[in-house]
Amino acid sequence: MYATSSAASYFEAPGDAQLEMAIENLQKSEGITSHKSGLLNSHSGLCLFLQLQWLLDNYETAEGVSLPRSSLYNHYLRHCQEHKLDPVNAASFGKLIRSVFMGLRTRRLGTRGNSKYHYYGIRLKPDSPLNRLQEDTQYMAMRQQPVHQKPRYRPVQKSDSPWDNGSHSSLHSTPEQAMAAQSQHHQQYIDVSHVFPDFPAPDLGSVLLQESITLQDVKALQLAYRRHCEATLDVVMNLQFHYIEKLWLSFWNAKASSSDGPASLPASDEIPEATILPKDKLVSLCKCDPILKWMRNCDHILYQALVEVLIPDVLRPVPSTLTQAIRNFAKSLEGWLTNAMSDFPQQVIQTKVSVVSAFAQTLRRYTSLNHLAQAARAVLQNTSQINQMLSDLNRVDFANVQEQASWVCQCKESVVQRLEQDFKLTLQQQSSLDQWASWLDNVVTQVLKQHAGSPSFPKAARQFLLKWSFYSSMVIRDLTLRSAASFGSFHLIRLLYDEYMFYLVEHRVAKATGETPIAVMGEFNDLASLSLTLLDKDDISEDRSSEADADARSLGEPLVKRERSDPNHSL
Repeated sequence: MYATSSAASYFEAPGDAQLEMAIENLQKSEGITSHKSGLLNSHSGLCLFLQLQWLLDNYETAEGVSLPRSSLYNHYLRHCQEHKLDPVNAASFGKLIRSVFMGLRTRRLGTRGNSKYHYYGIRLKPDSPLNRLQEDTQYMAMRQQPVHQKPRYRPVQKSDSPWDNGSHSSLHSTPEQAMAAQSQHHQQYIDVSHVFPDFPAPDLGSVLLQESITLQDVKALQLAYRRHCEATLDVVMNLQFHYIEKLWLSFWNAKASSSDGPASLPASDEIPEATILPKDKLVSLCKCDPILKWMRNCDHILYQALVEVLIPDVLRPVPSTLTQAIRNFAKSLEGWLTNAMSDFPQQVIQTKVSVVSAFAQTLRRYTSLNHLAQAARAVLQNTSQINQMLSDLNRVDFANVQEQASWVCQCKESVVQRLEQDFKLTLQQQSSLDQWASWLDNVVTQVLKQHAGSPSFPKAARQFLLKWSFYSSMVIRDLTLRSAASFGSFHLIRLLYDEYMFYLVEHRVAKATGETPIAVMGEFNDLASLSLTLLDKDDISEDRSSEADADARSLGEPLVKRERSDPNHSL
């Protein structure tokens, strides 16, 4: 262990302005008010300063270069092991790095499915001893060792980990240590450096607040809810899913500090950092429609962030234990929230549950998509299976498929033929799953580009999904009737590609509408004004379409022929 005197000497040397700035940034972000000299006298403060100095001694900013995030963290773990320091988890280490190297960006580099997160704009110093290190399995093993750190939430004494199978090595003599090691290992598959976006301010407009509610109460709710959501994100990043229920129970059922009456907040503009809104105040605030709408928007941002943390790449292989843990987590969410808010008005519960239901459904879909992707990799890497699939596909009567499907879908024959040829060519080239994903992405881009920036984009995207699914089902039907030997492989590929198309379209619609994918999927689960507006637009569009159809019939021209001859008619 370093001595205090040697650590103090770091800060007495000239030219440590960058270190001073890093300390100041960290103090601001973590709310530390102690003076530097006071921190040096504590063990945790001393360790913190030593870690900051280690970063400055070994790394420097540089344009156009990057370092794998896992490599940097492994170097850090090695440093802590050599000097008998208690390491922080990967998420806290990310905060540490950003306090030293301001403006550091994160990028995912590499091919799809094999990409890794990199810190962009940082490199090892030429004279750093870390240049001589090779990242091998020893460091990955170090990463899986239990971490003795002080978590934001104290772990429970018994292990209820979804991936605790009861068998522990000699390194993990207790269930708690095994759970910590497994959780630490799983963190390499999630995005622990995710930056939590800011929340919008509630738009009260001209709404009159109830007598029991003041603007100070609204400000207090903004602060309390933001911190509640940050705590939720922190718990999920540490894969401590069972704490979510406790967080929700404590937030939605807080009691007033005094039994004399409802708690009142100070009239000044300063809101205490430790403000806790009692339950009766929360109920009154949630009855206000603009507040409830604001809270729903905040939930969309929070749950989208949680999805991106837990499943940063839907095609990347992840351990089945982590996938199952996420699915169990999704299964419990609605029950936890309903139980925590049991005494709230039904409208409030429905609004909150509709968003968490969309979140749970997204987690289930993405984990299923990930499972399909791993199964499909084995098929796409098997040459004999690919050859059999090509042979069976060439026997499919695509002319008959197009003839039957055109009456329902009314798609351009040239577009369908091009997709057929591209599909066969991509299959013949024995393309990887990443290449197939790029092809599917390009199909979506080409089909929807003419609707870009148009209010009809969401409807066009939904229509494309229906038509894609109809055509793929017709091909599968033909393969079934012919008793194709590769039917099982085609069925698996069809399930994967349909699900991935849904994923791509979902994100395109979210980008086009300025919403999160969670909001797009949950828009029909509530009676938000945006959803009603979208439905009204669709009805108006359909009415106009019906009028145009009537005109066409009055001219004696068949509808199918008219739409086929329309140059603006898309797939």
